[in-house]
Amino acid sequence: MTLREYILHWQEAYDKNQSRPTTYAAHGYLFKNHILPRLGEIPLEELTVEQVGDFLEERKQFGGHRPESPEYPGLGEHAMRHIHRLLQQCLDQAIRDGLITDNPARAFRYPKPKKVSANVLTPTEVEDYLDAAQRLGYLPMFLLALTAGLRQGELIALKWSDLDAKERTLTISESRSVERRELVEYEGGTRTVSLTEEVVELLRLEHAMHPSSPLMFMHPATQRPYSPQMVSRMHNEIIREAGLDHIRCADLRHTCAVLALQNGMDAREVSQMLGHFRTSMTRQNYAPYLACPAAKSENNPNEASQEELRQAADILDNLLKF
Repeated sequence: MTLREYILHWQEAYDKNQSRPTTYAAHGYLFKNHILPRLGEIPLEELTVEQVGDFLEERKQFGGHRPESPEYPGLGEHAMRHIHRLLQQCLDQAIRDGLITDNPARAFRYPKPKKVSANVLTPTEVEDYLDAAQRLGYLPMFLLALTAGLRQGELIALKWSDLDAKERTLTISESRSVERRELVEYEGGTRTVSLTEEVVELLRLEHAMHPSSPLMFMHPATQRPYSPQMVSRMHNEIIREAGLDHIRCADLRHTCAVLALQNGMDAREVSQMLGHFRTSMTRQNYAPYLACPAAKSENNPNEASQEELRQAADILDNLLKF
């Protein structure tokens, strides 16, 4: 059996059933344009570390398809990371299938590039993260975290009464918390964030599973709010399932902010979404990802209209369908 034959089998038997359509399509692109043309005709059991190493080096030097790219004719670190991880994932399954005994791709490593102190997921890694969350049954909570930039404490304290499905908005109570597995309300402010259509639909389905509970997310056994420790364990399950390097649960919030800024949302809108008191705080925290200097009026966190925030949410929705 050649590597090409096994990859085609892996796509149909595993990838197609376990990945969302956008992820499956992205994997297909990497196979078609990078992996199969160079390695496809090699017998699976004869694939060596040297061949994989030569392939990766060739792709790094000459694998670019876009002349306008600054890395042309080679590939950047992000692209190489995704190609390597996909090949490694496929060969890991070949080991489990009993077809090979060692994975030659595991001799190489492409560490996550770090631009800021937080570990920020790339769009492709977001796809893999969400696919894993879906397989584990955790998708609604963690898709909401990634698209609305909620703090962990805000996420576990949500009620169904906070959601306006018609307007696609969620009201975040900044003074509500979970203490000893119970909701506690204090006096304080709120903020409103706009949601993507996909998140709203998933929340509708989630509500149908426990319509009598006021809690948006509850532990299925105790029917009480999740503890922060439980959410962290769920998050760790997801990153293990996705095969990602360790990131903190808090880094989902940073990922949301960075991807939003990189894809057209301005700092004022991101500041309001995250609940920052001043836009200058957002600019300071995410300075490497800002496209333009601060405007004088941006220190007003209430300046973004609901329509602007809804359009901003759609930016994230489109991003997750790349």
